[in-house]
Amino acid sequence: MKKLLKTNLLATAIALGSFAVNADTVIAPSPTAKMDGDNKVVAIYGNSYTHYNNNLNTRLRDLTRSLLPNNAKGYSYRGITISSGRLGWHEQNLRFQNTLKAWEVVVFQGNSMEPITKKTSSRDYFEKSAKTMAKVAHDAGSKVVYFMTWAQQSRPEQTRALAKAYQDIAKKTGGYVAPVGLAFEQSIKQYPEINLYHSDGKHPSLEGTYLAASVFFATLYNQSPVGGANPVDTEMSPETAKKLQAVAWETVQRFQNN
Repeated sequence: MKKLLKTNLLATAIALGSFAVNADTVIAPSPTAKMDGDNKVVAIYGNSYTHYNNNLNTRLRDLTRSLLPNNAKGYSYRGITISSGRLGWHEQNLRFQNTLKAWEVVVFQGNSMEPITKKTSSRDYFEKSAKTMAKVAHDAGSKVVYFMTWAQQSRPEQTRALAKAYQDIAKKTGGYVAPVGLAFEQSIKQYPEINLYHSDGKHPSLEGTYLAASVFFATLYNQSPVGGANPVDTEMSPETAKKLQAVAWETVQRFQNN
């Protein structure tokens, strides 16, 4: 009897161990860790930085349909945006969306300068919101990815501060980071002729949004976006698209290997 019990316990332990190996890693081991799993169902919580140019989720879909098997059948992307919104403004949106669908990944983007503003109260609100929302997401079985935003065109020094802020909050909350801001910096160095900014020097141009989508593709699927389709219904040249795809892939690889 004892021998049978030990055998059953061993079989159970092996089964559980196998499940643990194969299960998706919901809590990121580090902000720069590679993501596992299919990551097919994604909700993106942001503001106008996300919404510009027919929404980041649309441009991400353009890429996945051309690069993933079966035209990305079964993949779903939803963009939930609030103009000028701060991260915490989305808490109720997050809770409501969780009642509608099981999201494999949720993306959090703060207001453009929210994580590095001089206002202590605003930075504290960002951190508090991130901690609360990450717990809600993780309790629902969703991975959290932080959208590292970019510097204003006239303030390139903001890149490093934003990169640190997003990595810090991701570390505190068990989230991953999509290094969009670092990709902006790298693209400007390599291809200064490609304008990533809208005329206000803050919001993204179509090229900026496409670069961000390419970074998210590389982050979510551990796959190069090079060779992906141009953004649908635009006049972006294949040459420009390929340059942005390459920058995104190189940036994500460098970030994850740092």
